[in-house]
Amino acid sequence: MNLRQFDQNLWLVLDALYQTRSVSEAAELLSLSQSAMSHALKRLRTAFDDPLFVRQQGEMKPTKKALMIQPLAQQGVALLNQVASSLDTFEIDTSNRQFTIATTDFITQLFIFPLLAKLSAAHSSIKIKIIELESELPISALAINQIDLVLTFNHAETLGSDIEYTSLFSGDYRVISRKNHPLFENGLSLDRYVQAQHILVSPWGQEYGSLDIELSKINTERHIAAITPHLMQAVSLVATSDLIATVPTRAISSTDHNLIDIYTPPIALPQYRLYMAWHRAFELDPGLNWLKKELNEIAAIAMSSA
Repeated sequence: MNLRQFDQNLWLVLDALYQTRSVSEAAELLSLSQSAMSHALKRLRTAFDDPLFVRQQGEMKPTKKALMIQPLAQQGVALLNQVASSLDTFEIDTSNRQFTIATTDFITQLFIFPLLAKLSAAHSSIKIKIIELESELPISALAINQIDLVLTFNHAETLGSDIEYTSLFSGDYRVISRKNHPLFENGLSLDRYVQAQHILVSPWGQEYGSLDIELSKINTERHIAAITPHLMQAVSLVATSDLIATVPTRAISSTDHNLIDIYTPPIALPQYRLYMAWHRAFELDPGLNWLKKELNEIAAIAMSSA
């Protein structure tokens, strides 16, 4: 295909078809007539010498070639949008932009709640969309700007060469149990800790955590009785059962103190670190830079009150 002879607007048509899997919905998304969208799809099929999308079970399914093109096509559209948006300054008072942030329940409470409260107090029209972080780092979604920002527990060396990041927050862990847990009448020792039934908080479904790695170093292991992706569920479950959990200290609220006992872990654990990550293709996006600045300020306040 000769790019000089290719109508660059067709990339937008292709992207809309990827998003909607429907000719009519893609036409509506781009404010085109049905006939104009059908004509554009015909031109795409000619350019790529492939049907690209075929109707199956009520929707337009991408062909093998369309799936091969998709990551590059969507990243290209995202970069064009980035160039367009960077030409304008980001006006907080007038913007109605929606930012999509992928994160966990605990981080939402720690960082997103204060951000939403600040926007609400300012009567801002900016929208924040929170989606569950379904993988350690959704690089492809960041690359095509489906996600603006990821807030995650991670290690910098695993973030990838195309990902920019900054450390927002770090902290230590505490062991929590229900009030007057019979196993800990005489305090928490390593032996009693290992005897207990544990809840593992695992956002991505792993069946072991960093704690288990540390225990393996001293040839010890614990019994994991339950695995949950949600940290705040673990705190509630501990309060109403004989299960225990090892959680970030910041996850324990002042009201939780009335429901649970809190102990220092009987084994030395490395601090957890919370990272903010984004794709380097959008490094100059003024809106994203505003969002990062706001979250950095919230992190600074959280660290000062820790």
